[in-house]
Amino acid sequence: MAGDEKNDTEDLLSRRMSSGSGKAAEKQSDTSLEAANDPSTDTEAFDPITDPIAEETPGHGTDAKPSTGPVRVAPAHSTNPHAQQTTASTRSGDQLAAADTGQTREVPANARTSVMSEADWAAVSKAATSTDARDPEVPEKRRSVLDVIGTIWIVLATPFVLLALAVRFIASGVFLKFEYFRPGFPADRFGFGSADREHYATYVIDYLHNFDSRRYLADVVMPNGEPIFISEELSHMADVKGLISLLYLVALIGLIGAVLFGLYMCRRGGMGIHTGVRLGAIFSIIVMGAVAVVALLGWDSFFRSFHKVFFADGTWEFYADDSLIRLFPPQFWVDAGIAGGGLFVLLAIVLFCFSFAGHKKRRALRRARKEAGA
Repeated sequence: MAGDEKNDTEDLLSRRMSSGSGKAAEKQSDTSLEAANDPSTDTEAFDPITDPIAEETPGHGTDAKPSTGPVRVAPAHSTNPHAQQTTASTRSGDQLAAADTGQTREVPANARTSVMSEADWAAVSKAATSTDARDPEVPEKRRSVLDVIGTIWIVLATPFVLLALAVRFIASGVFLKFEYFRPGFPADRFGFGSADREHYATYVIDYLHNFDSRRYLADVVMPNGEPIFISEELSHMADVKGLISLLYLVALIGLIGAVLFGLYMCRRGGMGIHTGVRLGAIFSIIVMGAVAVVALLGWDSFFRSFHKVFFADGTWEFYADDSLIRLFPPQFWVDAGIAGGGLFVLLAIVLFCFSFAGHKKRRALRRARKEAGA
């Protein structure tokens, strides 16, 4: 009996152990299945280096608080569809939360392939770069009708402005003093010394640049009370004053117009005034060169032809003992032509060189514009 009771006890213990083992195994299996369905415990093939969004989460202890940081994304090769769906929705919610809080989250490189291809991203980047290079750093040059008119105006106004400056230099006390006191200048055969010439010629120069009438010269007399200039000389000097005043007026209008056009042409993106100034300087040098060739071929013929064009016949020819001839002999006009023409050409060369100011910067802008357009 004792043996049978012992056997029954062992069989009962064996059945209980078997039953407990089976329940434990079943419970363990259910726990594993729930863990597989829970996305928060999915750690299959997780690599914190290759996963661009996943970050290492703190350990779950008894005092650990729920994490509000980035959510681990299920890998693409996970076989649990519920885990993938839950993870995607969780990622979307987390991105919206990051946008609301103003935080910046790094987007994985393979995330944009679902929206646009690499070629599309390259095209967008290139377009943005081209726009930045073209505006406002490299403004596109625009040429309007006013730019063309302004360039033509500057070209035509340049010789008049230069000629007015050259005439003003000749009709000055500095040039008179240089002429009358330089060695080799012909003396007056009728008694005017160099100081007398400078004194009386200064009245002529002042008359050409003031607003007085011919009476200004009529009041100039010699020590004996005899007038310096006769009526014919006064009439001719009035004509000369009118011609010089017209030259100054044309030069002034041309200069004002050139400044106004220049302000417009030098706007941002405008063509600038360098082309007009350069062409004006070249045009002036060509004109003065042609005049110089004609004058060298025959000075007397050139001098007479000039007076016939601008003065009436019989108003500009005088005798050798008249005051205008004594004060301004033929040698004076030869020297005046050389000095005026030389100053004219010198100023034109200065303008030509000035037109190249900023040439390197303009060339760099053109190169950048071409690269931006390419």
